[in-house]
Amino acid sequence: MDARDQNGMTETEFLRQYDPDRYEKPAVTVDMLIFTVNPERDYSLELLMIERGGHPYLGKWALPGGFVEMNESLEEAAARELKEETGLSDIYMEQLFTFGDVDRDPRMRVISVAYMALVSKDKLHPVAGDDAANVKWFTIKTQEDDSRILLAKGVTLTEESIAFDHEKIIKTALQRLRNKVEYTDIAFELAGEKFTLTQLQSIYEAILGRKLHKSNFRRGIVDRLEKTEEKETKSSNRPACMYRKKDEEREHRF
Repeated sequence: MDARDQNGMTETEFLRQYDPDRYEKPAVTVDMLIFTVNPERDYSLELLMIERGGHPYLGKWALPGGFVEMNESLEEAAARELKEETGLSDIYMEQLFTFGDVDRDPRMRVISVAYMALVSKDKLHPVAGDDAANVKWFTIKTQEDDSRILLAKGVTLTEESIAFDHEKIIKTALQRLRNKVEYTDIAFELAGEKFTLTQLQSIYEAILGRKLHKSNFRRGIVDRLEKTEEKETKSSNRPACMYRKKDEEREHRF
């Protein structure tokens, strides 16, 4: 026998007469943070941003993202919007956080679910599309007071010049990255199959946003590595030994 509520209705009867317009509904969006490190610029940490081609915040820089459609999941929306605005696809993204300040979007009440990824630079070739007027990689520079500026050719972004509340989202993502580099091997994934200790330390420093003591870093990481027979010969300095992760360290992913 179907259960009946205090009005004597079954669930089927309740749903048949239910008015979905009884309550106001917020819109839902997804925003994507795609991070990488640039080996051609001392493994600096970079973030993909788009220049908005329409209102609101016309001409301002923002994270790629957009509205979730009624027939798709959050993950499907994130993949679709990233593809439409930057041309990037087949990137594994991890859900970061949900941002729901009442006035975060001037158009209406909008709740955004942010996703993030940390991917090797050689796999990424973004091209602006849809309502994105431009797309650029921005180098993240952390100031002494822990504020940030984002630098790209011809563009400098401060915390106040980024659209919507995306600076808050970026700050949250950076803290997640810094936590992850402490207990996962995401830094190894970005270093490639073989790397020098200097290269690996540069990646850690880029993600953490601070310099590390050379001997302390090497002492703390060496047990997770094995030395190869190869030497790094691309730099003009004395050739350095190349390392790789030990087999048991090759399990984690972002």
